[in-house]
Amino acid sequence: MRITPRLITWVGVPIVILVLVSLYGAHRVEMAKEAAREAPVVAPSRVRLIGTNQAVVTLDSSDLRRIGLETAPVQRSTTGAEESIAGEVVPEPDRVAVLRAPVAGRLSLPQDATWPRFGEHVSAKGQLAQVSDARPLSLPFDGTVTRVGAQPGEVVEAGQVLLEVTDYSRPMVRLPWPGTLREQPPASLELQPAGSDERVEARLVGAAAEADPITRRPAFLYRAHHSWAGARPGTPVVGLLTTGAPRAGVVIPDRAVVQWEGLTWTYLQRGAGRFARAPVPTDRPTAGGWIVGAPFVPGDTVVVTGAEQLLSEEFRARVTVGEEVGE
Repeated sequence: MRITPRLITWVGVPIVILVLVSLYGAHRVEMAKEAAREAPVVAPSRVRLIGTNQAVVTLDSSDLRRIGLETAPVQRSTTGAEESIAGEVVPEPDRVAVLRAPVAGRLSLPQDATWPRFGEHVSAKGQLAQVSDARPLSLPFDGTVTRVGAQPGEVVEAGQVLLEVTDYSRPMVRLPWPGTLREQPPASLELQPAGSDERVEARLVGAAAEADPITRRPAFLYRAHHSWAGARPGTPVVGLLTTGAPRAGVVIPDRAVVQWEGLTWTYLQRGAGRFARAPVPTDRPTAGGWIVGAPFVPGDTVVVTGAEQLLSEEFRARVTVGEEVGE
């Protein structure tokens, strides 16, 4: 058989076309695979809108275990509005014990005893020291060492200060009475050290001998039931006075609160694995949280561990590929 150019054309052209079609098809398949590899992975949204556009985050049991989510029921609380009165801890000369050398001689300690250092708490029990052969020295009450005037083994003069101890166990606080309050000071109120959420009960001692040196208003003295860290003369403290009729509410723990857009929020449980964000007013602080009213009611359950993860999940649902929903 003679192979002619015409025969080559009739046979070769279809083959070339088939090859080109095959290569094009393979290219299309590879491009589709590449696009699939580069496509962003969009996880299914766990957020649904209910009612008046309220977002509810829904998690299954595995998600709850993964983020370690914990909830707690809110507790009922009844209190009135509070007036804050800025005051300070005041010194008490009768709560300062000064040990002086009764005679001149050498300062010595009982066997196995140690001489207290500045800032150390000491007990009034037992003998503390002795000067020469004079009567052993002891303290009239427990307290904190606020001055050290001599060391064991030194020769001291008669009347020399050996040790000064101050009792800070129940601080005295002076509160200038605001002119806006016409009622007499109550028999008891709560004290809150500056920069702390701690509250300490205190009872009225009486009117201060002098007016407050800053406001020049009459001042009253209150005795705290117990001390707190840093309770020293001059330490600022706030007196919290309940005014007005009591208002019912519930306590939202501070560990259940998250910050977003300058506001405070918590997540209420709305069923098994379902949580909705709700605003928390902070105008009624209390120990360990805030007292709030409606829509919170006794029996509600809030998220105390994992609220940040719920907020992140809610944010993630608002974002699509490269842009925000609604743009």
